[in-house]
Amino acid sequence: MSKHIGLIVAISIALGAAGCATTPEVTSRTVIVAGVGPVDIERLTVRVVSVDPPNRAVVVEQRGYRWLVDVPPVFGNLENVREGDMVEINRVEGVVVDVRRNKRGAKPRITYTEAASAPSFQNLPEKFVARSVTLTARFERFDAANSVVSYVGPFGPRSLTVTDPDVKANLQKLRRGDMVDLSFAEAFYIVLR
Repeated sequence: MSKHIGLIVAISIALGAAGCATTPEVTSRTVIVAGVGPVDIERLTVRVVSVDPPNRAVVVEQRGYRWLVDVPPVFGNLENVREGDMVEINRVEGVVVDVRRNKRGAKPRITYTEAASAPSFQNLPEKFVARSVTLTARFERFDAANSVVSYVGPFGPRSLTVTDPDVKANLQKLRRGDMVDLSFAEAFYIVLR
């Protein structure tokens, strides 16, 4: 039972790593992401820095970058997660499905829901799970010609593909430095070390 709860908590921590790795190790496996096409599966390892069970929060770290992960109750009791635990995350990003302006001074963070509705991931090994992620980040720019939004999130500068015309229109209204909430889907698979 303890290993089962640990795995569930590890999955929640992995979700927190969504959109956060700056130089992940990429495997040779390729999957198809709706609206994007073929993409490589990224692999990264994070270390648990601290656990705050009453507030259902875990801080993780990779290569000197730290970020907060809010863990919903569905992932079980955080009492079994310890400082220093290592988690390997294999993940695939989808496209941005929503963007909203956040309040001025908002801090980068990661929030997620239990299931992803879109975009769909095809050809994933059966152990992968898809989830929806909302990332609070600083907007840098939107490249309309290539349909790519650039931002600085909890783990530094990143970019995501945008296919939805409404999302593209909303991105064109933003200015560099605006704090935004970017919602997208990711598929992931966790290995406890």
